[in-house]
Amino acid sequence: MTKVSIRLANAGDALAICRVQRLSWQHLHSDSLTVHMLEALPVAEHFLAWQQRLDSAAYQTWVVEQAELMGFICLQQQAQCQELSALYLLPEWIGQGFGKALLKHACEQTKAQHLYCWVMQDNQHAQGFYRHLGFDFTGEQQQLYFAGQAYSQKKAHLTLRQGHF
Repeated sequence: MTKVSIRLANAGDALAICRVQRLSWQHLHSDSLTVHMLEALPVAEHFLAWQQRLDSAAYQTWVVEQAELMGFICLQQQAQCQELSALYLLPEWIGQGFGKALLKHACEQTKAQHLYCWVMQDNQHAQGFYRHLGFDFTGEQQQLYFAGQAYSQKKAHLTLRQGHF
């Protein structure tokens, strides 16, 4: 794996985080979903949403970088566990261990024992990634309404044990 650093994100990372997320959406999701997402969420609004999230104590976000920001992970504390609300990498860095490294780092920093996330039904790549890391899909589903369209998501849960990663 290429030498990188992982650090807590700050408000100055918001635009780069938006870029990574948008490029990842284009790479991993169906064309119709990507078009709806990008049209419904202009860059300025997306940037503002990430600035607010990065300023909020409710979220913890880490970035992985080399010469540029390559990806990020965002966790949100819930009642009983952490929600993995975002994990994205630039397309050229997918499949090289950086997603796992981000997840491991975030779990170590938060001392998370239970983690869950919602994965888009059509994102087979993400489903495989989470299964590979030990997540179990619970069978629970929800609808995400975005830009007037409904998209199905599956819930995945991970119980962390010592030495999991």
